[in-house]
Amino acid sequence: MDVLPTNDLFNHKNMNKSFEIKYKIFHNISEIDPLVRQLLDHARMGLKNAYAPYSGFTVAAALLLADGQFLVGTNQENASYGLCLCAEQNVLAMAGSQYKHLAIEMMAVTAQSKGKTIDYPISPCGACRQVISEHEDRHQQTIKNSPAG
Repeated sequence: MDVLPTNDLFNHKNMNKSFEIKYKIFHNISEIDPLVRQLLDHARMGLKNAYAPYSGFTVAAALLLADGQFLVGTNQENASYGLCLCAEQNVLAMAGSQYKHLAIEMMAVTAQSKGKTIDYPISPCGACRQVISEHEDRHQQTIKNSPAG
């Protein structure tokens, strides 16, 4: 069995990647850009399609594509927790399979806990962060994120 020298183990082109979430708190909805408000509205409307009978935590993610289209995905729980599908992953899978040549300009995520809207930023899970990162790599463009609504 060949053993690679230690320094070869770390020669990977993506080793310097990072993921950062920045957000700004708005005190009035009129302060938000109209396009971002429209994206958040799509996410909010999507909440009714989430399926979360176990946690009561419904999530919807909306995308704005480069051609101006909006896509919405929601979380879909399963009794086997590992089989649950996140809203972010669902909508990104739709974009990747049906609109693979269009860059994603922006994403908005909103959530409710037992029917009460979460009005502060929620962070994507690790798996969703990975999927977001790979979509950014695919189009060589950062996805702007509006993570609360």
